[in-house]
Amino acid sequence: MVRGEELRARIKDYFSFEKQELAILIPAIFLTAFMFTFRDWGEESFQFWEGLGNLIVVSIIVAVSFFARFSWQKIYALKEGYVAQFKGWWTGILIALVLTLVTNGRVPLVLIGGIVSSFMVRHRLGEFRYGHSYLDNAKISYHGIVANIHLAVFFSIGLYLFPDSYFFSKGLLLNWIMALCAVFPLPQVDGLNIYFGSRPLYYGTAAMVGVFGILLLTQTQIGLILAVFILSVGDIISMLTEP
Repeated sequence: MVRGEELRARIKDYFSFEKQELAILIPAIFLTAFMFTFRDWGEESFQFWEGLGNLIVVSIIVAVSFFARFSWQKIYALKEGYVAQFKGWWTGILIALVLTLVTNGRVPLVLIGGIVSSFMVRHRLGEFRYGHSYLDNAKISYHGIVANIHLAVFFSIGLYLFPDSYFFSKGLLLNWIMALCAVFPLPQVDGLNIYFGSRPLYYGTAAMVGVFGILLLTQTQIGLILAVFILSVGDIISMLTEP
């Protein structure tokens, strides 16, 4: 693991979203936004302009959430000496879209794909004595879920301050569902990387998503306070235990 100047140099040289990543991420943003606003176009009568406005708002939320999640994973991977790339899953997107249509938007999922990592060849010497680590790969995937939990807490704070905010309520729901779906041990989903990399980390991650779901989705003051406290303690411990 590196920090400081070396990390900044790696980010400058290696951090990017390639064309093949954007080719899936961009349509996935709009499809995901459509799924999360499907019921907002008007339950009894079709409301085009209201639905379009909601679609634009949620598209912004989805774009920020996607790029924040995958950027977090890419930067953590660079710290560990890997290059991480987003690998889309069109089958998962289709499954989520069909499920949205069948349930009339009541079960929106985010199954857009996950992260795959590879060695930074120029920096390999002296860092990877035993080859590619499945545990490192699991940690990279895990940090994507951590990113979504941070965003969910942020949107939950905004929702507490502005209880009727469509923006913050959708941001909270989207990021928690992203974290939940990422735990599924499915092909092309980060949960499978965590499952094969470390069973304790996998079960701990699943428990974390469940706990934060209970604390945040109930939208109670004590739940939000506990969520912020647990997240802050976790961040402090993570910083103190980094080599």
